[in-house]
Amino acid sequence: MAEQNSEYSTILGPDAKFKGDLSFDGAAKILGKFEGQIKAKGKIFIADGSSCKATVSAKEVTIEGHVEGDVHASERVEMKPSGRITGDVIAARMTMADGASIDGHVRIGPGNQGGGSKSGSSTEMKPLSSPQSVSPAQAGKSK
Repeated sequence: MAEQNSEYSTILGPDAKFKGDLSFDGAAKILGKFEGQIKAKGKIFIADGSSCKATVSAKEVTIEGHVEGDVHASERVEMKPSGRITGDVIAARMTMADGASIDGHVRIGPGNQGGGSKSGSSTEMKPLSSPQSVSPAQAGKSK
């Protein structure tokens, strides 16, 4: 499974507090507190109970904890049920579990590879509307 520690060459432990810039080629798992900027060619896992006050840029980003800052993923963002983002999200693909939350703008699609640059336009992600029920009175009007 992706969350196994053996897959992560860099791990910031639960009792660690780091402030600054972090960049790496492999995968990293954040269990503690981080403030600054994270840039990765691989994947980043923000674990449950951890917090990042940072701009996060990586190939894949999985969030169980809290990120306060923008998240950019060239491939995919995965939001677990306890995951929270306060900031903008730009990614090619995204999965979001029930219970996860985002307070910011979201741009998802093949043209949004999370390179960190923002274009002049932005699209807000809105929930899909549920099927509309039609009352008998409305149904009679359309005939």
